[in-house]
Amino acid sequence: MNSKTQENLKKSFAMSENLIEKYWDMLQVSLGSLSWSQDQLESMTKKYMEQSKLAREENNKLMEELMKQIKNNQVQLHNMVKQAVNTTMETVDVPGYNYFEELSKKVEALSKKVDEQE
Repeated sequence: MNSKTQENLKKSFAMSENLIEKYWDMLQVSLGSLSWSQDQLESMTKKYMEQSKLAREENNKLMEELMKQIKNNQVQLHNMVKQAVNTTMETVDVPGYNYFEELSKKVEALSKKVDEQE
């Protein structure tokens, strides 16, 4: 082989070697980026799951408090209605009730008179 061919062959091998080195460097950078992206995705997923768990816990606490408040309101409403009905019944003069009470007394008195006559 002549020297020029040898020199061209050496240059060609050097360029190929350089090209392969750059390819491997590029491949390492790509794999590093892929690994970093995967780590970032895992980190974001963990944060999302933690936030979702906290939101669910807060929602449960809120619902418990809401149910307690509804129950308290229901008890208060029941007491208010009961008190209103009692007050109304105490202040209203029910004529039918007095009529039956008086009629009952008259029937009792007549029954005593009948018993006395016998």
